[in-house]
Amino acid sequence: MTHIFGTHRSAVQRMRLYLDPRLGAGNFFWHTWAVATDPDRPIIFHRGAEGPDGAEGELSELSLNDMRVRVIRYAHWYRTQGIGPRSHVGVHTRDGLENLLHYIAVTSLGAVPVHANAQMRLDVAADYFTRTRVSVLVGDRDLIDACAAVWKEAPSGQRQAETVTVQDIAVLRETAPKPPRPMADFPYRHAAGDLVLISHSSGTTGRPKAPMFLHRSFFAGRWERLWAFPSLRSDRVLSALPASHSAGLAHLSMTITLGLPTLILDDISGAAVVRAINTFLPTMVLGFPIALAGLPTSDISPEAARTLHTWSGMGDASHEHHIRDLVAVGAHSTPEGPAGGSAYRDGLGSSEMGMVLFTQVHTPQAPVEGRLVGLPTSVVKRAAVFGDDGRELPPGQPGRLGVRAPSVTPGYWDDPGLTERSLLDGHFLTGDIVRRDTQGLWYHLDREPDVIHSADGPVYSLPLEEVVLLETGATDCAVFAADDPGSPRASCPVAVVLTDDGSTAGPDDLLERCNAGLLRKGLPALRALVVATGREGLPVGPTGKALKRSLRERHQHLLTDGATEGIAEGAVARAEPTVAPTRNGSTR
Repeated sequence: MTHIFGTHRSAVQRMRLYLDPRLGAGNFFWHTWAVATDPDRPIIFHRGAEGPDGAEGELSELSLNDMRVRVIRYAHWYRTQGIGPRSHVGVHTRDGLENLLHYIAVTSLGAVPVHANAQMRLDVAADYFTRTRVSVLVGDRDLIDACAAVWKEAPSGQRQAETVTVQDIAVLRETAPKPPRPMADFPYRHAAGDLVLISHSSGTTGRPKAPMFLHRSFFAGRWERLWAFPSLRSDRVLSALPASHSAGLAHLSMTITLGLPTLILDDISGAAVVRAINTFLPTMVLGFPIALAGLPTSDISPEAARTLHTWSGMGDASHEHHIRDLVAVGAHSTPEGPAGGSAYRDGLGSSEMGMVLFTQVHTPQAPVEGRLVGLPTSVVKRAAVFGDDGRELPPGQPGRLGVRAPSVTPGYWDDPGLTERSLLDGHFLTGDIVRRDTQGLWYHLDREPDVIHSADGPVYSLPLEEVVLLETGATDCAVFAADDPGSPRASCPVAVVLTDDGSTAGPDDLLERCNAGLLRKGLPALRALVVATGREGLPVGPTGKALKRSLRERHQHLLTDGATEGIAEGAVARAEPTVAPTRNGSTR
């Protein structure tokens, strides 16, 4: 236990939290505030997004006591609007700090926060809030007005527009009154199975799903980290995770519980993250891969690099090309002593998992290996690979990932049929395609909807993307399916790459490089490569994942009729069919 001495929360405080059977995701703040000996120490820092004039966003800092005052004001206002246990409250703001504070305020009343990422398409957000039956919606003025307009225009949404209370979150911040007297039955006493959050999925395969999270189970992964997470007094965290997402809220609740000073960053562009690294001097940086992939690491100052020891990427899109650049910066500890370069904790998770369930640590001394996601975390009770027929598969064979873990969602709010289809033999099917090797290591191959069904068998896109990024040096890429002109009802792998402004290579050269690299790896060749002229050519969803469904629709006929609609002339290269590799990597 020597690793928790010198931390912000002492061993005694952690033990009190760990042994408290009432502690969970709905009341973590109040239990932390009760044991803290430093409630006036600034713990949460917030940097707003850049203003319209280009000025950097305002920096604010809050202690536990500051947060307590704001939360009580918000909770009192919600009560005046009739919000109580099991009410649903929509939160739709770009402000990460307000996402956090309203989550705490709403759950403190026993109500259920329903957060939507501000990057979500507005009609999709309006539909999401309708499906989840919110009775109050707070958020940025333009976002909530847009939702209200969508409701009024849709006959089925008219009732929603008339019955939902809508409030500008900035106005609420300034005007929410203090209660005239202590609120009764506050904070709410949660039962283990109380619903505390509805948090949407990324929506890359269609309409965002609405997984639910419960008081006790949503906190499951944080329980073990009360002991396993060092959080020394010298540690500081920069969170580039969207605070509207279950992952962002989970990690912020963890750093607050542990007493770690944490900067919430609204602007997660590469330049903004590096500016924050250079000024806040974090030791750990958290983010979805899209936020970490575009960092200009050469702009990190020597002073900041000396303090930085860990990156944590979570989701399903961490790539070797990006990880290599990140771990070259900073320094980290090893059993043998300090070592050059930082560590990258690559975590495989999904919105439904409630936390990262697989993790692999990459360092300059431990090279990255494709889409190796390592081993299940200790919270996972069992992980298995299943075939399409529902039978469990042996090591080496790719199939659907199923997990048993207390943190996993109990189901989807408005889709019990999907909930039922997601369960198999007591395992939750995450929607990922994986394989496990004979040493017990796990590899992430694809998302189920993104598997390319070629005439020669399934082609998994993620291993191909690893090669494409390494061979082209692209900022981002996506491999997806296009119609096979030589085989009806079959598809071929094609790629879109997004290069930086300094790239001079043409699409033919890039395609040749990619296919040579794929051949060396024993992987199927690309039949075409498109060079995107901007982010619109490689669109991403609210959490930064490539919208492969949109790419498939846009480029479905790329090989069959040479369609180049929406593509800059000369930005496409095509290749003739080649001999396909077999499953073991040799050629047929």
